[in-house]
Amino acid sequence: MAFGARGSVDDPAGGSAQQGALRARRRMTLRGRLTLALPVAIAVASIWLAGPGGAELDQATQWLEPPAELRLAPKEPPPIQLPWAPEELLARLPASRPAFEKALASADWLEGPPEPGMPLWESVPAPADRGDLVSPLRIQYSLDAALTRSVFELLARSHVDLGHVLVMDPASGELLVYASTDVERFPPTETYPAASLIKVVTAAAALDGAPGAAQRGCRYDGSPYRLTRGRIDPPRRGTEVSLRKALATSNNQCFAQLAVHELGAARMLNVIRRFGFLESPAPAHAAGIASDPGRDAYALGQLGCGLAGCRITPLHAVRLAGTVADGMLRRPRWVTRVVDGSGRELVLPEPEPPRRVLTPTLAAQVRDMMVETTVRGTARRAFHPRGRPLLPGIAVAGKTGSLSGKDPDGRYEWFMGVAPAERPRVAVAVVVVQGPLWHRSASQVSADVFRLLFCETRGCSPDGVERWRPQPAEPASTQAGVGAAPVDAARDAAG
Repeated sequence: MAFGARGSVDDPAGGSAQQGALRARRRMTLRGRLTLALPVAIAVASIWLAGPGGAELDQATQWLEPPAELRLAPKEPPPIQLPWAPEELLARLPASRPAFEKALASADWLEGPPEPGMPLWESVPAPADRGDLVSPLRIQYSLDAALTRSVFELLARSHVDLGHVLVMDPASGELLVYASTDVERFPPTETYPAASLIKVVTAAAALDGAPGAAQRGCRYDGSPYRLTRGRIDPPRRGTEVSLRKALATSNNQCFAQLAVHELGAARMLNVIRRFGFLESPAPAHAAGIASDPGRDAYALGQLGCGLAGCRITPLHAVRLAGTVADGMLRRPRWVTRVVDGSGRELVLPEPEPPRRVLTPTLAAQVRDMMVETTVRGTARRAFHPRGRPLLPGIAVAGKTGSLSGKDPDGRYEWFMGVAPAERPRVAVAVVVVQGPLWHRSASQVSADVFRLLFCETRGCSPDGVERWRPQPAEPASTQAGVGAAPVDAARDAAG
């Protein structure tokens, strides 16, 4: 009885509490061993089945992976934040010949003379207040180095003492040439009398806003260039000309009559504003000026024909030519790239979107009228010396201007135009200040520039200008490291 009371290990119905706990620990130990053995068995099996049969194991163990929505995507490196180019570089302009040659010489990775299609580079120190930049900074301009040098040589051969030549791609607003003979006496960034270039604006506004008057033509008395208060009204008798011929011959009386009797002061000023004359065309360039004639009809006539009341920079003039090319007003630019000494390309502001000024149809009408200037008008001798075309097969749409001015003193001669006239690929603006003795007119200099652009020894071709378009290049030292809104509809658009 006593033995039976303590219990025996052979007794299935009895046993002590200690013996029961021992059996429980043995069962737990066996379960733990199985738990630890399971991952090891799976790993061994996965190695053994890594061959063709591995796919079945992958499918069998997919339940071990977390759901797709719980998986973490691989972290991407943060985007590199490139520094902005110093603002003062956007206004840097190697316009004079010494500045141009200095810029060319600073690009010490270039060998030999510039060739067509090579952009101008310049190496400059980084600003002292930009510790984030590594010197030197290398500026790539849209200017074609070979073409710019050729234009400087042309100006020297033409004995131009004070003058500016600008060549622009009308499709992009990028300048191919910006050449000035004397930036101290005749700064290219200042305004000068617009003269008869304003007639292009007046003509486009009349074509769109007063088509009847444009088709009727004009009647004037005496010299077409002499304007008096009595000649701002059409005479009862006189010489009659079409608007086309009036533009080609730069008839002051006809365009004064258009401004006074067809457009009016408010529309004339809005037209000038629409073409961008009253804004700065680019960094460091002055805004144009237009005087409000108020109720003074004679002052309005002078404004409309270009005898007084409007001042522009040469950059405004080439911008006007570019607008005539396709009806779009673009902001010219010449800095296309900046790279610092470590090879980082600095961020430049995005080009401003172009603005519609003329419809394509109206722009084509204006260009067609402007062709008459270089064929039978004021620039005929420059583009047809000895009666023969200087650019066979290339029609140039242009406009001349001439007006005496001060600071510097002399006669200001302008020419601005585009070619080929039917499908322009390039816009040109030239202004020279003539003294008592001079050798070449602005029209003659412009004609020679167009010949440089389009003609070679084999002849002239519309595709000739393509060889001057700079191609993207990297310095060796960085490689390692009135249009859609017609003029008349808005009353502030114009031609």
